[in-house]
Amino acid sequence: MPLPTELESLFGKQITRQAQRLAPDQVDALAVNAAAGALLRLKGQPGRQIELVRGLQPGTAAALCRWLADPAFWGLVGGITRH
Repeated sequence: MPLPTELESLFGKQITRQAQRLAPDQVDALAVNAAAGALLRLKGQPGRQIELVRGLQPGTAAALCRWLADPAFWGLVGGITRH
């Protein structure tokens, strides 16, 4: 299954579209890190992965979706410093 189709199946159309518009300064990297770990622990359990994703805050789900779709985006997120 192509990655965009798989992501849409996991996250839904609304979150997938939101992920495309996400700005790096809108990302809570720690929340995404925790969500990514939880998603990985559910490898091979697509139903439980969908439940996990649907239970996330929309911004966290969108950022996780963006991370899976576009790993280069995290270079931008990592370059942000807040003072």
